[in-house]
Amino acid sequence: MAELATIARPYAEAAFALAKQHGELAKWSEMLSLMVSVYDDPEFQSAIGAPSVTNDDVERLMLAICGERIDGNARNFIQLLVENGRLSVIGEVQRLYEQLKSEDEGVVDAHIASAYPLEDQQLEKIVALLAKRYDKKIDPTVDVDADLIGGIKVQVGDKVW
Repeated sequence: MAELATIARPYAEAAFALAKQHGELAKWSEMLSLMVSVYDDPEFQSAIGAPSVTNDDVERLMLAICGERIDGNARNFIQLLVENGRLSVIGEVQRLYEQLKSEDEGVVDAHIASAYPLEDQQLEKIVALLAKRYDKKIDPTVDVDADLIGGIKVQVGDKVW
């Protein structure tokens, strides 16, 4: 997993820098989402899985499917990924891009697991504490984890409480 993130990080950072420079953060979110959905499609995977398929074939197919829904910079991005044999990390690129975008917008994702369902008041208190600690807006995801005996487990980035 760490290796995948290590490979994808420079591409995510480049996409983010380009999107930020042109004021197109939301547009790039949509384009990356499209690229991931095309790449993850079973028919696409079947088509590119044949031994006779070249990188040029993969690139042409990906660009044809994405069509006009992506701009010239995104086309160049796909070409770069294919040329470097890194199209398979597009999902991780999208995840890291969204992380960078959230950080830039002052939003931090927090995953909160609880032994029992949290009441709204409890969740608000946890989010307020996290917002104060990180001095950012918190975007919480809450799950009930039956493996927990009691209490909560909070994960923000690579920190776990």
